[in-house]
Amino acid sequence: MASLIKAFKAVICNKSHKLILFSCLFVFISTFYSNNLFSQENSDCIECHIDPSKCDVKVRVDHVTGDVEIVSMIVDEEAYAKSAHGGEDFYCVDCHADLEDIEGEHYPNLQPVDCITFCHDDPAAEYLESKHVSLMKENGVQPPTCKHCHAGEKSKRDTPRAKDLAHRADTIEKCGGCHEEYYHSYRNNLHGQVTALGHFDTDIATCVDCHGMHTILHSTEPESTLGSQNVIETCGTCHPGANDSFVKHIAHPQYKNIVYYKSAVAAILNIRKDPDQIWSIIKSPQIILTILFIMYVGILLQTFAGFGMHSLLSWLGTILDERKGKDSKHD
Repeated sequence: MASLIKAFKAVICNKSHKLILFSCLFVFISTFYSNNLFSQENSDCIECHIDPSKCDVKVRVDHVTGDVEIVSMIVDEEAYAKSAHGGEDFYCVDCHADLEDIEGEHYPNLQPVDCITFCHDDPAAEYLESKHVSLMKENGVQPPTCKHCHAGEKSKRDTPRAKDLAHRADTIEKCGGCHEEYYHSYRNNLHGQVTALGHFDTDIATCVDCHGMHTILHSTEPESTLGSQNVIETCGTCHPGANDSFVKHIAHPQYKNIVYYKSAVAAILNIRKDPDQIWSIIKSPQIILTILFIMYVGILLQTFAGFGMHSLLSWLGTILDERKGKDSKHD
């Protein structure tokens, strides 16, 4: 016992040992007596938010758009675990910072989650300063927020990962909601036809794969992902060996767009006043697809018209033979 006391005194008298001892003591006290140094575990939050008797629904007002919606406070554990924020490195209080010092039940109206200030300031700056957003504001269109595009299937909380298949499918519909003309022409393209069948893997191009995510520019601008300087590299991510001939591929064919045909007819009627208009249509690669499509439809119409006429005449011949009381043998 005496030797143990001497050893303890030796530890206390040693400066380095003193520092270690007090550090351990500080950590011990902080762990058990301070609520401000350590965030609550996610399990503490989920314990209530999976129980419908404790959490139900609430009315939420979007602080940007002013839209009112009724949202469920029930957390789907499986969906949340698969989400971008569902890993072990994220805590509920990282987003709901006003609950950091609160344990147990809390007030229902929390502060809106600020995706930009603490975590996603760089992509947000790219997006908010892009010409895409400035053009929307010029046209009086409310730019979509982060949660508009990055929402899970069941909840905005379940922010999907970039390669999540449901998220890739959703981006097509989100972009198409504003760009209806390009949405329909995309569906006429091979990429769009494959995604329409339910295949959204990263080897099938969606809108963001070609046009970018946050800094979206018109294809005529050199800095665009589809600009003359970058288009080969963009296509080459999925198509190794892409070259100048390959990138002439028409991503948004117009041969099924009635507006395209109306503009062509108007250009023909106005050829004397503005011959450049018809020449711009003729020089466009769209004209080749359009001519092939018209020929294809023409062949189909001719084939079915001939078949229909043959069937109609055969039917009439059979009726005439029966009226004459003869056996109906049509050669």
